[in-house]
Amino acid sequence: MEELDREAQAFDSQIAERIRQGHIPDIRLTQPCEYFYNNSWRHPEYVKIDMGEQLDLIGSVLRRRQCLQAKPLRVLEVGCGPGWLSLELARLGYRVTGLDLSSDCINVAMKQAQSDPWLESRGALEYIAGDFFQSGFADGSFDAVVFLGSLHHFADQRKVMAEVERVLGSEGIVVAHEPTRDRMTEGNATFIHLLRVILSAGKGYYQETPIPADITVHEKEISQIYREMKYEDESGENVQSAHDNDAGHKEMYAALLESFSELEYQERYAFFHEMIGGLRFGQATNNLLARYLRDTDGKLCKLGMLQPTEFLFVGKKKAL
Repeated sequence: MEELDREAQAFDSQIAERIRQGHIPDIRLTQPCEYFYNNSWRHPEYVKIDMGEQLDLIGSVLRRRQCLQAKPLRVLEVGCGPGWLSLELARLGYRVTGLDLSSDCINVAMKQAQSDPWLESRGALEYIAGDFFQSGFADGSFDAVVFLGSLHHFADQRKVMAEVERVLGSEGIVVAHEPTRDRMTEGNATFIHLLRVILSAGKGYYQETPIPADITVHEKEISQIYREMKYEDESGENVQSAHDNDAGHKEMYAALLESFSELEYQERYAFFHEMIGGLRFGQATNNLLARYLRDTDGKLCKLGMLQPTEFLFVGKKKAL
């Protein structure tokens, strides 16, 4: 329990600081927030490019599932944080439950939901603070279980999948959109360094990255980027929370395949999430460049020139 408390406290502190600085965790209502120096939440356009695309992906999966039944889907989001995705899914008409360890995140999510201008037209929505394994959900309570950047916080992936299977109905699906920082490569870090140097030379990036004078400086900066992209400090410890990166691609994908029949699998991006919030040209140029970086990132991953460090998995509960 002590470890879970530390995990919750990390995100309690994070959301409290963000809210104090003016953050609005609602992709329809968010405003420019300069507190975020290199994060998509810095500007609504970046939010559309980043979180908006994630919503479109997950929403399209759920719409296909909804076509198979008359009643609104019952959706559980595990690790919902301050609730922006759960809120949007409810706005799409689903019956949504958002669950998170962080009570402060849940309080923020509830406050946003209560003041939602689309409150009267959306589907049912509730938020719960607690441990997924102690949730008390009845067997077969949901038609879909969604993980957006939360599954990699669980070390015991088989235990997670067993609980997902339990709470899903017989035709239920799991949707996982997850980072896989264990697949970060030196090649990825080198490419990101190149982008930073070029953007910095044009005074268009938040962090000055001078053209390296020699190979030693070059290699040192690449090593630093490698750690940053893995969300690790110099000693290899997690910088976001105690259980960040508890599972990598190998562990997550193997557990998902073991428990669910794969319906869809996509390798996604390598770097753009960690770049676009740092753009410092005029906003119109920033918006165009952010989309270009995202689309180029996806293209380079498909060509095999960069290693994707996130994936989307959709699976159906296996027949007994």
